Amino acid sequence: MILSTFRPTFLPDLMYFWQMSQCQIAIFADHLPFSKGARINRSAPLNTPEDILTIPVQHEASENQIFKRKVVEQTFWKQKHVKTLRHLFHNFPFAEYYLPEIEDLYSTDFVYLGDLLFELHLKLVKWLHLPLQIYRSSKLDFKGDASRLVGDWCKQFQCEAYMAAEQTFRKQWIDARVLKAQNIRTLLFAPLPHSTFLENYARKSILHFILQFGPEAGYILKQYSRKQRKEYSP
Repeated sequence: MILSTFRPTFLPDLMYFWQMSQCQIAIFADHLPFSKGARINRSAPLNTPEDILTIPVQHEASENQIFKRKVVEQTFWKQKHVKTLRHLFHNFPFAEYYLPEIEDLYSTDFVYLGDLLFELHLKLVKWLHLPLQIYRSSKLDFKGDASRLVGDWCKQFQCEAYMAAEQTFRKQWIDARVLKAQNIRTLLFAPLPHSTFLENYARKSILHFILQFGPEAGYILKQYSRKQRKEYSP
């Protein structure tokens, strides 16, 4: 099996799930530091400046990890998000099939940002019919060096390989030599195929893709997936 790690992102784009579809174990890395202004709590569903949605969080210097960040209690932002998503997607073929579930999620009183993002990820993975298991790093052992952690997680979930973007290894965010010393293969995510069809959706929220194609969305991703796997050599 292949393990990959993913930084929590609010309403990620198609590229995010294209990569996730290539592994069997996905680690939702909510132990990572929260970065203000990043896509952790911000999203533009259609990738335009006019449709940016932000989950407001409390800024406590002592609680900098994503899973410890608290969501602002007021409901004004939830109402804005629901209204904006309805405005953007009300004419899409599968809007009435999926949007009510998103609205139910907004009606839930989440205290922590990590909880909200993880539940949203679970829904999106389910709607895409991705055959993988997703685990929160905050519920695992996340102390220590990133390379050691990845090696430990691969052993814990009996994965023989770790897959990531090339820059992850090239910039040594994860040291491929540490993994290879533990007989863990280092693989690269396959790039998105040169397809005008997919490129039109690549940087838009995956929600856009799902609301357009419904239950077929995940199967479309699989149709374009590549069988070959490229090894990374340090």
